Amino acid sequence: MKKSFLFLIFFCFCFISLDAQESKYNSLTKIATHSDLNAFMSYYYTNPKVELIPSAINFILEKNLNADKENERHIVPFFAQIFKFHDDKIPVWFGDQIHLSDDDKFIFAHAMFLSQGENGKKEILKYLQSTENEELKQVFTKLSSDRKPIDLRAVPLTKPVYLDMLWNSFFATGDVTFLDKLLLATETKKKSIDEILIYSAARWSFKSIAQNHKKVFEFCIKNKGKHSTDINSFLADFEE
Repeated sequence: MKKSFLFLIFFCFCFISLDAQESKYNSLTKIATHSDLNAFMSYYYTNPKVELIPSAINFILEKNLNADKENERHIVPFFAQIFKFHDDKIPVWFGDQIHLSDDDKFIFAHAMFLSQGENGKKEILKYLQSTENEELKQVFTKLSSDRKPIDLRAVPLTKPVYLDMLWNSFFATGDVTFLDKLLLATETKKKSIDEILIYSAARWSFKSIAQNHKKVFEFCIKNKGKHSTDINSFLADFEE
Protein backbone atom coordinates (compact mmCIF):
# COMPACT_ATOMS: atom_id res chain seq x y z
CA MET A 1 0.00 0.00 0.00
CA LYS A 2 2.91 2.39 0.70
CA LYS A 3 4.11 2.27 -2.89
CA SER A 4 0.64 2.98 -4.18
CA PHE A 5 0.18 5.81 -1.69
CA LEU A 6 3.38 7.47 -2.85
CA PHE A 7 2.33 7.02 -6.46
CA LEU A 8 -1.00 8.73 -5.90
CA ILE A 9 0.54 11.52 -3.81
CA PHE A 10 3.05 12.26 -6.54
CA PHE A 11 0.21 12.14 -9.05
CA CYS A 12 -1.46 15.00 -7.21
CA PHE A 13 1.83 16.92 -6.95
CA CYS A 14 2.09 17.06 -10.72
CA PHE A 15 -0.39 19.96 -10.60
CA ILE A 16 1.69 22.17 -8.30
CA SER A 17 4.07 23.91 -10.71
CA LEU A 18 3.66 24.14 -14.45
CA ASP A 19 7.21 25.25 -15.16
CA ALA A 20 8.81 22.70 -12.85
CA GLN A 21 6.68 19.72 -13.83
CA GLU A 22 6.46 20.28 -17.57
CA SER A 23 10.16 21.12 -17.73
CA LYS A 24 10.88 17.98 -15.74
CA TYR A 25 8.90 15.92 -18.23
CA ASN A 26 10.63 17.49 -21.22
CA SER A 27 14.04 16.74 -19.72
CA LEU A 28 13.32 13.07 -18.96
CA THR A 29 15.42 10.42 -20.68
CA LYS A 30 14.08 7.53 -18.59
CA ILE A 31 11.53 6.84 -15.86
CA ALA A 32 13.48 6.15 -12.68
CA THR A 33 11.30 7.55 -9.87
CA HIS A 34 7.66 7.96 -8.94
CA SER A 35 8.04 11.66 -9.67
CA ASP A 36 9.31 10.86 -13.17
CA LEU A 37 6.35 8.59 -13.82
CA ASN A 38 3.84 11.17 -12.71
CA ALA A 39 5.42 13.91 -14.81
CA PHE A 40 5.31 11.50 -17.75
CA MET A 41 1.66 10.56 -17.16
CA SER A 42 0.60 14.19 -16.67
CA TYR A 43 2.39 15.95 -19.51
CA TYR A 44 2.82 13.27 -22.17
CA TYR A 45 0.16 14.90 -24.36
CA THR A 46 2.10 18.17 -24.56
CA ASN A 47 5.07 16.54 -26.26
CA PRO A 48 4.58 12.79 -26.83
CA LYS A 49 7.92 11.14 -26.06
CA VAL A 50 7.19 7.64 -27.29
CA GLU A 51 10.72 6.55 -26.47
CA LEU A 52 9.89 6.85 -22.75
CA ILE A 53 6.97 4.41 -22.86
CA PRO A 54 9.04 1.21 -22.41
CA SER A 55 10.82 2.82 -19.46
CA ALA A 56 7.47 3.80 -17.91
CA ILE A 57 6.15 0.26 -18.33
CA ASN A 58 9.29 -1.22 -16.79
CA PHE A 59 9.08 1.15 -13.82
CA ILE A 60 5.46 0.17 -13.19
CA LEU A 61 6.48 -3.50 -13.27
CA GLU A 62 9.56 -3.06 -11.08
CA LYS A 63 7.68 -1.10 -8.42
CA ASN A 64 4.72 -3.49 -8.55
CA LEU A 65 2.30 -0.59 -8.94
CA ASN A 66 -0.33 -2.79 -10.57
CA ALA A 67 -0.71 -4.75 -7.33
CA ASP A 68 -2.90 -1.98 -5.93
CA LYS A 69 -6.19 -1.78 -7.82
CA GLU A 70 -6.51 1.89 -6.87
CA ASN A 71 -3.87 2.59 -9.53
CA GLU A 72 -6.04 0.94 -12.18
CA ARG A 73 -8.04 4.14 -12.75
CA HIS A 74 -4.84 5.91 -13.78
CA ILE A 75 -2.83 3.24 -15.58
CA VAL A 76 -5.56 1.52 -17.62
CA PRO A 77 -7.08 4.56 -19.39
CA PHE A 78 -3.73 6.25 -19.94
CA PHE A 79 -2.10 3.22 -21.52
CA ALA A 80 -5.28 2.33 -23.41
CA GLN A 81 -4.80 5.53 -25.39
CA ILE A 82 -1.06 4.89 -25.77
CA PHE A 83 -1.71 1.38 -27.10
CA LYS A 84 -4.44 2.65 -29.43
CA PHE A 85 -1.96 4.93 -31.19
CA HIS A 86 1.00 2.54 -31.00
CA ASP A 87 -0.49 -0.92 -31.39
CA ASP A 88 2.41 -1.86 -33.67
CA LYS A 89 4.88 -1.44 -30.78
CA ILE A 90 3.09 -3.73 -28.31
CA PRO A 91 5.04 -6.87 -29.42
CA VAL A 92 8.28 -4.99 -28.70
CA TRP A 93 7.21 -3.40 -25.42
CA PHE A 94 5.83 -6.71 -24.12
CA GLY A 95 8.41 -9.07 -25.58
CA ASP A 96 9.35 -12.42 -24.07
CA GLN A 97 12.03 -10.78 -21.92
CA ILE A 98 9.38 -8.88 -19.94
CA HIS A 99 8.14 -10.66 -16.81
CA LEU A 100 4.54 -9.86 -15.92
CA SER A 101 2.81 -10.76 -12.68
CA ASP A 102 -0.86 -11.70 -12.68
CA ASP A 103 -1.64 -8.14 -11.57
CA ASP A 104 0.37 -6.72 -14.47
CA LYS A 105 -1.41 -8.94 -16.97
CA PHE A 106 -4.79 -7.97 -15.53
CA ILE A 107 -4.12 -4.22 -15.75
CA PHE A 108 -2.41 -4.13 -19.14
CA ALA A 109 -4.91 -6.58 -20.66
CA HIS A 110 -7.71 -4.17 -19.78
CA ALA A 111 -5.78 -1.30 -21.34
CA MET A 112 -5.22 -3.36 -24.50
CA PHE A 113 -8.90 -4.31 -24.59
CA LEU A 114 -9.89 -0.65 -24.47
CA SER A 115 -7.39 0.15 -27.23
CA GLN A 116 -8.98 -2.44 -29.57
CA GLY A 117 -5.77 -2.97 -31.54
CA GLU A 118 -4.86 -6.25 -33.24
CA ASN A 119 -1.55 -6.69 -31.43
CA GLY A 120 -3.23 -5.86 -28.14
CA LYS A 121 -5.75 -8.63 -28.77
CA LYS A 122 -2.93 -11.06 -29.56
CA GLU A 123 -1.20 -10.15 -26.32
CA ILE A 124 -4.38 -10.81 -24.32
CA LEU A 125 -4.68 -14.22 -25.99
CA LYS A 126 -1.09 -14.93 -24.98
CA TYR A 127 -2.00 -14.17 -21.37
CA LEU A 128 -5.04 -16.43 -21.64
CA GLN A 129 -2.98 -19.32 -22.95
CA SER A 130 -0.22 -18.95 -20.37
CA THR A 131 -2.14 -18.46 -17.12
CA GLU A 132 -3.13 -21.24 -14.73
CA ASN A 133 -5.32 -18.90 -12.71
CA GLU A 134 -8.96 -19.82 -13.39
CA GLU A 135 -10.27 -16.39 -12.43
CA LEU A 136 -7.85 -14.71 -14.82
CA LYS A 137 -8.77 -17.18 -17.54
CA GLN A 138 -12.36 -15.96 -17.30
CA VAL A 139 -11.23 -12.33 -17.43
CA PHE A 140 -8.95 -12.84 -20.44
CA THR A 141 -11.61 -14.89 -22.23
CA LYS A 142 -14.03 -11.97 -21.97
CA LEU A 143 -11.38 -9.44 -22.98
CA SER A 144 -10.37 -11.48 -26.02
CA SER A 145 -13.95 -11.85 -27.25
CA ASP A 146 -15.67 -9.63 -29.82
CA ARG A 147 -17.33 -7.48 -27.15
CA LYS A 148 -16.77 -3.76 -27.54
CA PRO A 149 -15.49 -1.56 -24.71
CA ILE A 150 -17.47 1.37 -23.42
CA ASP A 151 -16.53 4.87 -24.50
CA LEU A 152 -16.36 6.99 -21.36
CA ARG A 153 -17.40 10.00 -23.41
CA ALA A 154 -20.72 8.34 -24.25
CA VAL A 155 -21.88 6.93 -20.89
CA PRO A 156 -23.38 8.60 -17.80
CA LEU A 157 -20.76 9.53 -15.21
CA THR A 158 -22.22 7.48 -12.38
CA LYS A 159 -19.00 6.86 -10.42
CA PRO A 160 -16.22 9.21 -9.28
CA VAL A 161 -13.63 6.82 -10.74
CA TYR A 162 -14.80 7.82 -14.22
CA LEU A 163 -13.41 11.31 -13.66
CA ASP A 164 -9.91 9.93 -13.09
CA MET A 165 -10.25 7.76 -16.16
CA LEU A 166 -11.31 10.70 -18.32
CA TRP A 167 -8.49 12.91 -17.07
CA ASN A 168 -5.91 10.20 -17.71
CA SER A 169 -7.31 9.65 -21.20
CA PHE A 170 -6.84 13.36 -21.81
CA PHE A 171 -3.30 13.37 -20.41
CA ALA A 172 -2.38 10.63 -22.87
CA THR A 173 -3.88 12.36 -25.92
CA GLY A 174 -4.71 16.02 -25.36
CA ASP A 175 -8.13 15.22 -26.89
CA VAL A 176 -10.56 17.88 -25.63
CA THR A 177 -13.59 15.62 -26.17
CA PHE A 178 -12.60 14.09 -22.83
CA LEU A 179 -12.76 17.58 -21.32
CA ASP A 180 -16.19 18.11 -22.90
CA LYS A 181 -17.48 15.13 -20.94
CA LEU A 182 -15.76 16.21 -17.74
CA LEU A 183 -17.24 19.70 -18.00
CA LEU A 184 -20.78 18.30 -18.04
CA ALA A 185 -20.06 16.77 -14.63
CA THR A 186 -19.67 20.26 -13.13
CA GLU A 187 -23.44 20.85 -13.32
CA THR A 188 -24.74 21.43 -9.77
CA LYS A 189 -28.14 19.76 -10.11
CA LYS A 190 -27.20 16.53 -8.33
CA LYS A 191 -29.23 14.22 -6.12
CA SER A 192 -27.35 11.05 -5.16
CA ILE A 193 -24.21 10.98 -3.02
CA ASP A 194 -22.15 9.75 -5.98
CA GLU A 195 -23.47 12.58 -8.15
CA ILE A 196 -22.50 15.13 -5.51
CA LEU A 197 -19.04 13.60 -5.17
CA ILE A 198 -18.60 13.65 -8.94
CA TYR A 199 -19.74 17.27 -9.17
CA SER A 200 -17.42 18.39 -6.38
CA ALA A 201 -14.44 16.46 -7.73
CA ALA A 202 -15.03 17.66 -11.29
CA ARG A 203 -15.08 21.32 -10.28
CA TRP A 204 -12.04 20.94 -8.03
CA SER A 205 -10.07 19.08 -10.71
CA PHE A 206 -10.78 21.67 -13.40
CA LYS A 207 -9.68 24.53 -11.14
CA SER A 208 -6.55 22.71 -10.00
CA ILE A 209 -5.45 21.35 -13.35
CA ALA A 210 -6.24 24.49 -15.35
CA GLN A 211 -3.74 26.38 -13.21
CA ASN A 212 -0.90 24.28 -14.56
CA HIS A 213 -2.12 22.92 -17.89
CA LYS A 214 -2.45 25.65 -20.49
CA LYS A 215 -4.65 23.58 -22.78
CA VAL A 216 -7.18 22.95 -20.00
CA PHE A 217 -7.24 26.64 -19.07
CA GLU A 218 -7.76 27.65 -22.72
CA PHE A 219 -10.56 25.08 -23.00
CA CYS A 220 -12.36 26.65 -20.04
CA ILE A 221 -12.00 30.15 -21.49
CA LYS A 222 -13.18 29.01 -24.93
CA ASN A 223 -16.29 27.33 -23.53
CA LYS A 224 -17.61 30.31 -21.58
CA GLY A 225 -21.20 31.04 -22.54
CA LYS A 226 -21.70 27.78 -24.45
CA HIS A 227 -23.39 25.69 -21.76
CA SER A 228 -26.09 25.87 -19.11
CA THR A 229 -26.32 28.87 -16.82
CA ASP A 230 -24.83 26.76 -14.04
CA ILE A 231 -21.78 25.63 -16.02
CA ASN A 232 -21.28 29.08 -17.54
CA SER A 233 -21.23 30.53 -14.04
CA PHE A 234 -18.53 28.04 -13.08
CA LEU A 235 -16.47 28.87 -16.18
CA ALA A 236 -16.74 32.58 -15.40
CA ASP A 237 -14.26 31.98 -12.57
CA PHE A 238 -11.54 31.36 -15.15
CA GLU A 239 -10.09 34.73 -16.05
CA GLU A 240 -7.87 35.42 -19.05
